[in-house]
Amino acid sequence: MALYYAEPIEITHGEGRHVWDAEGNRYLDFFGGILTTMTAHALPEVTKAVAEQAGRILHTSTLYLNRPMVELAERIAQLSGIPDARVFFTTSGTEANDTALLLASTYRGSNQVLAMRNSYHGRSFTAVGITGNRAWSPTSLSPLQTLYVHGGIRGSGPFAHLDDAAFIDACVADLRDMLSQTRGVAALIAEPIQGVGGFTSPPDGLYAAFREVLAEEGILWITDEVQSGWGRTGDHFWGWQAHAGNGPPDMLTFAKGIGNGASIGGVVARAEIMNCLDANSLSTFGGSPVTMAAGLANLGYVLEHDLQGNARRVGGLLIERLRAATAGLA
Repeated sequence: MALYYAEPIEITHGEGRHVWDAEGNRYLDFFGGILTTMTAHALPEVTKAVAEQAGRILHTSTLYLNRPMVELAERIAQLSGIPDARVFFTTSGTEANDTALLLASTYRGSNQVLAMRNSYHGRSFTAVGITGNRAWSPTSLSPLQTLYVHGGIRGSGPFAHLDDAAFIDACVADLRDMLSQTRGVAALIAEPIQGVGGFTSPPDGLYAAFREVLAEEGILWITDEVQSGWGRTGDHFWGWQAHAGNGPPDMLTFAKGIGNGASIGGVVARAEIMNCLDANSLSTFGGSPVTMAAGLANLGYVLEHDLQGNARRVGGLLIERLRAATAGLA
């Protein structure tokens, strides 16, 4: 287990941007439960929605309809930008990426997947198999054949010395060369901003350029928005929108911030992709009435209070002050 303390810290409660430990110490929470508590600790709108739903019914599974699940799915489908979208809820980002890979490999009839170098997509056997970051990939065994693509890290690698346009051209040429040596690749899965890999990103437009190449062979584009979704980049609601090019991705995975601490993940995909499975499938805890109520309340708060605009403003201020504070240290 990875731990973020030398001596154990028991977090007992939180409010707004602060948390307290069992010794009464108050901390400014920069980490948000691994980027998950997106709006605030003990946000009244979310806690009220959770309490009210818990007072009605805690659990039903996806075998039965529940109104919060339907309403949240409809909002996410509309926000995703994917046409004729369908949503499947899971309990985590790992499970969401697993589901996307299941859909892509089934739809395309191939277990070959393109992933980015330095990437991270979760801790399950399948997600580890497409993780391009050695520190987070404990085994080389995998049900998938994974090919790693250049481009996720702007500041290192063989193309780092190029300007942005030349960098994109070189990465596209590398992708074309790789595809010329393969047959029937199912999908490219990529984080618009690599989180575990150091919060790094390629030049805007890279994945749009990749998309043109992928489309020539019908290869799907999966955008992993587990960390970059819900307006957190400031400039865009989704990370993929910095690479929009000729349209949205084929699939989008999400988790973390939408639940503000509740266990919500999921996949958005075009109906033809989502409906390609010909075996029984369900989710015991995905789409739980309580977590869906939390997600609905949290998403409503994000949109109504323009937290994307706040991220843009505060992010710009933070970068400006950090640059000033570190001037001359390099």
